[in-house]
Amino acid sequence: MMISILFALAALVVCISRVTGLTIIISPLGTFGHTAVLSGNTVFIQGGTTTTALLSRHSYAIILDKDGSLNNATWLDTTNKTSALTRRVFGVAVATDNTVIFCGTQDVVLDAMTCDQLDTTSYNATRIEPFEASNRYGMAATYQRTSDGIKAYFTGGTNFDEQEVGTVNIVTMKTNTSSVAQWSRGQDMTEIAGVPRKFHTATWVDAPLNGIVVMGGRVDDIVVQPLAPVAVYDASNATWITV
Repeated sequence: MMISILFALAALVVCISRVTGLTIIISPLGTFGHTAVLSGNTVFIQGGTTTTALLSRHSYAIILDKDGSLNNATWLDTTNKTSALTRRVFGVAVATDNTVIFCGTQDVVLDAMTCDQLDTTSYNATRIEPFEASNRYGMAATYQRTSDGIKAYFTGGTNFDEQEVGTVNIVTMKTNTSSVAQWSRGQDMTEIAGVPRKFHTATWVDAPLNGIVVMGGRVDDIVVQPLAPVAVYDASNATWITV
């Protein structure tokens, strides 16, 4: 009986490998500073660093059970299929039904903030060219669904001089197109409105707000921004308000 089960598992691994180039794994490597987002029924995990302070080259996918649980989920090592992805640590990711965008990293080599666009069906990765964006980490990301696609918002963060950044970058992805997403820039956070910060959270809220709620974060290595009042980015008017 045990032999039959082992043969069945081996056949399953071979089958998945032939179809997708992926490998079933039992114990993924330990990491921190990575991203994990849900696209469709799959959790995509990318980047991070290990205890040896090396940027992780590994990427994983967890295919959830039919009921969306982890009870019979399958771990896949997607590293070989997603080798075009930039190695990132303390970056952020935003996912839709068929696309994941990874942005930012704590990497002193990169001057400009880079993003990768991953097609979760084909596992093809494409670099998104930066648009007036300096490299940073500790950002918060969220997205808005529009009539013709989505807009992903990447707010705040810190640069490698450990200065908090108030930049708001927007990545627009069109529905039903294979074109690479496009950069634009929103209204920056300022000391008066929004307050530049890092390691905060950002959540998109639909009508009547139609904007991004930003909470908490660090203003510097000493000051922690309170959860309330919250900073709100009015996407319609590209302005910051405090609520």
